[in-house]
Amino acid sequence: MKKIYQFRSDEERYKEASLWVERLSEGLSPEEEVGLRDWLAADSANQTVLEKMAVLWDKMDSLSRLSALVPQPKQTLVKDSNRKSYVAFAASFVASLAALFLWNASQRPDLQISQPPAELVYETAIGERQVRLLEDGTKITLNTGSRVSVRYTKGARLLHLESGEVHVQVAKDPLRPLSVVAGDHVVQAIGTAFNIELMNDREIELVVTEGTVRIGDQASAFDAPLKNVEITLPGSAAVITAGQELVTGETEVTRSISSDDIEVRLSWREGNLIFRGETLAEAAREVERYTGVEFFFVDENLKQVRVSGYFRAGDVEGMLAVLKENFEIEFQRETDKRVLLYGT
Repeated sequence: MKKIYQFRSDEERYKEASLWVERLSEGLSPEEEVGLRDWLAADSANQTVLEKMAVLWDKMDSLSRLSALVPQPKQTLVKDSNRKSYVAFAASFVASLAALFLWNASQRPDLQISQPPAELVYETAIGERQVRLLEDGTKITLNTGSRVSVRYTKGARLLHLESGEVHVQVAKDPLRPLSVVAGDHVVQAIGTAFNIELMNDREIELVVTEGTVRIGDQASAFDAPLKNVEITLPGSAAVITAGQELVTGETEVTRSISSDDIEVRLSWREGNLIFRGETLAEAAREVERYTGVEFFFVDENLKQVRVSGYFRAGDVEGMLAVLKENFEIEFQRETDKRVLLYGT
């Protein structure tokens, strides 16, 4: 079963509310207080759902902490009668869903009551970036033109990078390693941060920014039966640590990468592109990823021109202006998606 998350659902709202209730009961940091206020301001229904969840889970202290942050209307003050009505409503709602499901099962002999874990799919269009917080607290950031499917079970956390690039900040869970399948490779971590770009549907570029990851070959891992999504890498799996980059291909190359280089590589997360001596051909390919614009070199020698600069991702006009002013490279737009480059 797949769910394409393009719009915010009621299920997502209730999950977020449950998370905030727990955070309120434990005490919020200043940053979390700001985050909670932003979440409440984003949708008027959020506060109502938050109060309901606090009542249902008997987290009255959470509501008292909430009232210190956000003024509470009189009609939303928690009373025992309200709590009973919420509990009764929730019980009735759950019972109705269960009855409906069992009735459907009785009408469908082929329908299995024990369902596999749901697979969630997140994807971005050309030029789009997206940040998602997964159910365990792991944060993923998708770059332009990327697609990631996510499946969690009691014993495993599994992501499949189907296209594009993703940065993963893994929430620590020693009993449930998080595995990312990308092309012919599996990257596995317990609690760390790393960036993966999938190239040519098979090969990857991996940059580890925090902690340590293990990487091995297991291309068919994600296609295993849903009940067997746990992945165990062999003891011979390579170990990549923070400040290292691994590039696969005909040979696998692991090398150290400076903090400055990491900042450049990950500048896309802020919507920027930074070039520091790349060839114009390489720079053009990178801009194409974010815009869909194709650059055609009338003069092949221009491909080897080295360029440096700081651009907003998708700013084709800014790049063309820099090429003309600093490198005397002219351009002509044939169409909105095709640009000719030639020397003066």
